[in-house]
Amino acid sequence: MGIINGNRSEAPYLPLEAFGEWGEWISQSAENCSAPKDYVAMGLLATASALIGNARWVSPWNGWKEPPILWLAAVGDPSSGKSPALDSSLGFLREFEGEMAVDYSETLRNYERDREIAKAVREGWQDDVKQAVSGGLISPEMPEKAIEPDQPVRPRLYVTDATQEAMAQLIAAHPKGLLCQRDELAGWLLNFDRYGGGGERDFWIEGYGGRSYNIDRVKHAKEPIRIPHLSLSVVGGIQPERLAEILMKGADSGFAARFLMVWPERVPPKRPEGFVVNTAYRSGLQRLRSLTMPSGPQDNLEPEVKFLSGSAADLFQEWRVENDKSETEAFGLLLSHLGKLPGIVLRLAVILEYLNWCLSNQPEPETISESSLCYAIHLVESYFKVMATRVYGDAALPGNEKSAAMLARRIKRDKPTTVNASDVRRYWKLPGLQKSEAVTSALAVLVECGWLSPSDRTGKAQRPRLDYTVNPDLYEVPS
Repeated sequence: MGIINGNRSEAPYLPLEAFGEWGEWISQSAENCSAPKDYVAMGLLATASALIGNARWVSPWNGWKEPPILWLAAVGDPSSGKSPALDSSLGFLREFEGEMAVDYSETLRNYERDREIAKAVREGWQDDVKQAVSGGLISPEMPEKAIEPDQPVRPRLYVTDATQEAMAQLIAAHPKGLLCQRDELAGWLLNFDRYGGGGERDFWIEGYGGRSYNIDRVKHAKEPIRIPHLSLSVVGGIQPERLAEILMKGADSGFAARFLMVWPERVPPKRPEGFVVNTAYRSGLQRLRSLTMPSGPQDNLEPEVKFLSGSAADLFQEWRVENDKSETEAFGLLLSHLGKLPGIVLRLAVILEYLNWCLSNQPEPETISESSLCYAIHLVESYFKVMATRVYGDAALPGNEKSAAMLARRIKRDKPTTVNASDVRRYWKLPGLQKSEAVTSALAVLVECGWLSPSDRTGKAQRPRLDYTVNPDLYEVPS
């Protein structure tokens, strides 16, 4: 049955201890939606990442700063429970947005009123200017009340779909940053560069780093958009069949390497034995939302940087040296991903530190503790590195074996007794299997593996029907 799993290793165990008191919530939430704990944990990391945002950054020492931005991909089949698991924590963001927008209608009405007042004052001033010019007098200065106010933006914490320009305008109005949440990341990735220009991928890469960003040509805007810290976290699901085809296309720009991808084993449906009490956890996330950005030079809002404690910085450097050694044993996509891990460890450390703090009655931490950094390293070494090998291993298969693995999973799911090559090409709609040569090559792999055997049936004009009989023993073996 190895072909059905491609070149994948077994899924690693999620170390819940790294999440402290949140571990119990992760377990119960996963049980309630019959989904892997991994997906729930990724949703929590994404939520915390967005709520902390640019309010707090992390630094191991002077000259190196990292924002708490994470890009997370939940890999799994359509029925694997990705969306409900992610919603366990992302649902809090929707609730918070509703609370933040309670006064938005009144704010919008006030804006409309002030805009009309500004129009009226401006028209009166324009009349005064005309009279002054015609009378040879000095024109009056435009009164401050003649300046139209900026249109208010509905408070947001996350977005599901927006163009680059719209996203930039939203970020400009939300300096802490935003989370981009997609049920299916494949659709989001396919939308890159849909309007031409070719810069959308670069825009998001800048958003991963929290760097400054300017857009000079903006429709319906009075001035260019200036964003001191473009901060965009990302979370969503993606199906295994589309992972290599779409996500890995960005490998040359390091795009895929920025994602922490999780591909856990399926969880069978189970009736929950308990229920989730969200009150304390919701309050904790509210505490993260209350974090603000302090004023910097010229009254600009700037992140407050939290340094690693002395012992944490020592531990980080020790691990960093060991991680650098492991890079010599990797190549391709995995090598690019390993190169991003030091920054990811720092990002995880600040998130874990604040997830622990938000459920306590303690004052805000002055530094990022050795404990939080240790758990961040533990997550990366025992979990995310192993997951990366599992995910990239499948994506790195030769084309015919990759297609055969997709075909095998579809056969295992639908349980046909016969597979027709033409039907696979025309109706199965599997990525990379739209041409006869690709289908024939994939079927040949399955024949070699003992999954299929060619049929002798013929159709019209005595032409072979290209039917393959499925080995019935496959359906008696657990996948």
